[in-house]
Amino acid sequence: MAQSTMLLFAKKIQLESKWNEMYLSNEGKITTEMLQLGDEIKKVIRSILKAQEEDAYNYANSTDYEIHQFAG
Repeated sequence: MAQSTMLLFAKKIQLESKWNEMYLSNEGKITTEMLQLGDEIKKVIRSILKAQEEDAYNYANSTDYEIHQFAG
């Protein structure tokens, strides 16, 4: 997995941790700041998925243009 993807995963975990801390400190109430944080988490997830799709495309079989996940 590319290092940039790993950095995105780290950012996602960090944001989720912050969201969880805020949830606990607000006694289970969701604030507008948490909603904004949730939107940022979604953007990071989309970036992760896009990076994974690009990695899969780069590993596509050049002969038949299919992606072989389990090919050695």
